[in-house]
Amino acid sequence: MTDKRKAFSPNIQLLLFAEVNGYCPNCPASLMYEKNGRKEKKFEIAHIYPLNPKPDELALLKNEKKLNADSNHTDNLICLCVDCHTIFDKPRTVEEYRDLVLKKTTLIAIGKQQAIWTNTKIESEIQILIDSLCNNEFDLSNSPELNYDPKTIDAKTNESITFLVRRSIHRNVEDYYHQINRKFIEIDSIAPLTTETISSQIRSHYLALRKQSPALNQKIIFDGMVAWMDKTTGNKSDKASEIIVSYFIQNCEIFE
Repeated sequence: MTDKRKAFSPNIQLLLFAEVNGYCPNCPASLMYEKNGRKEKKFEIAHIYPLNPKPDELALLKNEKKLNADSNHTDNLICLCVDCHTIFDKPRTVEEYRDLVLKKTTLIAIGKQQAIWTNTKIESEIQILIDSLCNNEFDLSNSPELNYDPKTIDAKTNESITFLVRRSIHRNVEDYYHQINRKFIEIDSIAPLTTETISSQIRSHYLALRKQSPALNQKIIFDGMVAWMDKTTGNKSDKASEIIVSYFIQNCEIFE
């Protein structure tokens, strides 16, 4: 008995469209196009694990991970442009299947991160620090040498943090650690215990991500912390948020 292909509701289509930010995850194509002044969709809802696998697909995917036992569940669905959907289905390969499973797993993790944004907050004084990073020119040539204690960044990060990201974290810490420390001292002189409170909030959000998905890789957590910082503060500078998150990695509020 074969399962019927569902006619997915507009809400489900909108959810899956938003999940990939309106672009095909397998190519740079936009999933909408304009015709006669109107926006038209240029995507299809793809089943990652086939809805009604053929005998050769059953054999091919026999030992592969399924994202959900129900093939029509949103965990097993993804928006693809028409061309990429056709390429993915005909013929299906293990490599392409694993690649799409990994992409969807990442998208699910990001969605779960965003779901807890409303449950975690950060003190408004963090905006003073962000404004300082965005609007001041720091003399980085005379920054005192940083003593990496108690653990180095390399010891705290795993292979999911790429070389370029790790290098960026190192530079952020080396260039801005002392400036951020001084700014926190200034803030604490006006609003005592602000640094301790913000540190606790950063740690709590990190632990919420870890609790939600213990196997979440550090790169997804790092990107999620930066996005959360942007969202909760209304910050328009990803770099300023990245610098602050890097500071708290060095201080051990993020990663161990």
